[in-house]
This record gives sequence, C-alpha cells and structure tokens, in this order.
Amino acid sequence: MILLVDDNQELLNSLSEFLSAYHSTKPFQNPEQAIAFAIENRGLIEVSVVDYIMPEMNGEELARELHKVDPNMMVMMMSGYVDFERVEPLLKERLIYQFYTKPIDFERLRRGIDTAVKLYLKKQAI
Repeated sequence: MILLVDDNQELLNSLSEFLSAYHSTKPFQNPEQAIAFAIENRGLIEVSVVDYIMPEMNGEELARELHKVDPNMMVMMMSGYVDFERVEPLLKERLIYQFYTKPIDFERLRRGIDTAVKLYLKKQAI
C-alpha cells in the first residue's frame, strides 16, 4: 500500500488517481491522520510519499514518525520549495529514499515507487 500525504488536495487527488492504477493508495491531507492510519495498518504500507512543506508538520518530522511505526517503510519526499541542501542530509541518513521536486513527473514517481516497493519487500523477507 502507498501512503500519500500532501496538504494540496488537488495534487493529492491527482496522485492518488494516477497511482491507484498500479498500487493500493491511501491519501491524507493531515499528517497526524496519516500517522494514525500507519499505526493501524503497521506492516501493510510499503511506501509513503510525503510533502516537505505542510502547515501541521513538515515532511522530515512526518518521515521520522513513520519510521517509528515501521523502520522498513520506504519514505519518498516531494516539494516545490525546499532546496537540495536541506534534503541531502535526509537522504544520507536514509530517512528518505528519494526526493522529487514539484511539479511532479507522475511516471517517474511511479517508477521510483515500484522500485521502493521491491526494496521494502526484500527488507521484510530478511
């Protein structure tokens, strides 16, 4: 299952509609609700795609919370505002798997998600 978290409802709807042809998706505008869902569905979410800039909680904070729920979950981040210098340490720390700039290339994101799902399943098998 793919967890999508973004405060932009239009983008969230578009991403969810596009990705649902390939994966089961669950979209959330609110990070706290996404965390609660992840807790309730522990072990069923392979990949989370989260926005970096959100009013309630930023993407780094959300990624840390999601990793507390499932350390193997692959977190991918997207943003139209964050410079790479702020994201690079998150990649090096392996808090996030990949970073995408907005506007999102949906097909590129889907390919990244496909790879992340395979990596998650490998981690689970170990």
